[in-house]
Amino acid sequence: MIGPATVRPVRGLGIALAALSAVALAGCSSPPPAPSAPPGIDLEQFDGADGNGLWLLGGDAAEREILDAVRAGGPVRITGSFTELVQPDPESEPVRGRTVTVDFHGRADAFTAGVAAGDQQLTVVVDDGTTRVRGNAAFAATVGAPELAEVVTCTVGNDPTLERWSPLFSPAALVEDLLAHVELGVAPPDGEGDTLEVVVGTEGSPLGVLAVERFGAPLPRAFTAADASGDGSFAFAEWGVAPDLDAAAAALPCP
Repeated sequence: MIGPATVRPVRGLGIALAALSAVALAGCSSPPPAPSAPPGIDLEQFDGADGNGLWLLGGDAAEREILDAVRAGGPVRITGSFTELVQPDPESEPVRGRTVTVDFHGRADAFTAGVAAGDQQLTVVVDDGTTRVRGNAAFAATVGAPELAEVVTCTVGNDPTLERWSPLFSPAALVEDLLAHVELGVAPPDGEGDTLEVVVGTEGSPLGVLAVERFGAPLPRAFTAADASGDGSFAFAEWGVAPDLDAAAAALPCP
């Protein structure tokens, strides 16, 4: 279950759930180079015009390529939500419970984020080695400090109250958890689309789909999944675009 006590519930979905750029030099009209094949691909089967060849890799190799792309991809905007399924007692049917939503922009060491989980809400800015946090009364109560409701707290380094929300504040950790302990299968490209579908799940029982870039590095675009722990989806956009951390920090001034 996802929640203020832990974010590991998202792992029930597999959480426990650089695009090729054209050469653009002034005065130069040379065409972009053809994509190169990822390591381990049989070059006799690879045609760069079809994409990056991720579908020719095995599950573990494809996962490594995706994670390497995320780590090298720089800042990203991640928005999404997860709704947990809860079973009040062993005899009852599971019902939809709390929904967790996140809006993250940046990278693990420099970002702005907003999270809502049930009646809890918090805003976080991490920049230049300082973590700024402002939560509502429900969040302050969960950390045993009701006096901090709607108060900005500033911490040098990591704020331990945010550990429960890991891995929502790290793009690489989030994607790694989404893909952990499950099998991956990459569907060959279909038509003229610019994404590939990575089927996430166990043999014969798919849990969800991760859409990644078809050309260049396989950066994630979207993830949707559902299993016995709940259902959720995440969207990935603005790869390489840094957030305005100065403005975000100004909105959360340290006392």
